Amino acid sequence: GTVSMRLKRWDMALQAFTEVVQQEPEEGDAWANVAAIHMHNKQPSEAYPALNEALKYQRNSWRIWVSKLYTCLDLEKYDEAIQACNMLMDLRDQRGASDNIPPLEEKCVRAIVGGSIERLNESRGDDAAMESARRSLSRVHTLLERINSSGSSQSWILDALTFFHDQVGKDEKVLEYLMQEYRALQSIPGWEKDKFLVKKLTDNVLHVTTIHEQRGTKDQITKARFLVRGVLRRI
Repeated sequence: GTVSMRLKRWDMALQAFTEVVQQEPEEGDAWANVAAIHMHNKQPSEAYPALNEALKYQRNSWRIWVSKLYTCLDLEKYDEAIQACNMLMDLRDQRGASDNIPPLEEKCVRAIVGGSIERLNESRGDDAAMESARRSLSRVHTLLERINSSGSSQSWILDALTFFHDQVGKDEKVLEYLMQEYRALQSIPGWEKDKFLVKKLTDNVLHVTTIHEQRGTKDQITKARFLVRGVLRRI
């Protein structure tokens, strides 16, 4: 099976590993390879049960958890995707840098946030579905806060937290995380020479300014002008 995978003979490899798991159902590596072949063939529904079997016997394999994360995102199983994220963070905490476990990818976290919020919006009018969606959003928030408190200096997690709170209507939190993101972006050396970072910072300041102007107090408007001038002086 392994040789067939290396030769990209996927049907032969799948047949070989399927025979292995039929004869030795506790062979976690074989289940993981069955899942990998289905993932290569863009068959997440078939990969999903194989990954669950693999994790029964290799609970601490970060590579299988990464595969589970991607597969759950494809299947819109956001609660299980959150579980995969937390397991990956647990394994990183336990093993440090020794096992080369990659950090959570921005695109995966944003997919969880966006998908969970979309599910809440789609559930309106169905009390049971809405309650389930709200519980999922609580788990999303816990995950975002965990990533933010893990020592990550990347501004994208603050942007994700801002988006999350904006969507659920918590304006005070929106401003709090916008300001954290502003400070994080300002702390990046040479940001004023990077077009991507300049755009991110100007978008951030525009958002903050809009909130301050909506509040309309003299103090808030002064703060907005101060932020704008601070950025304009650098670019």
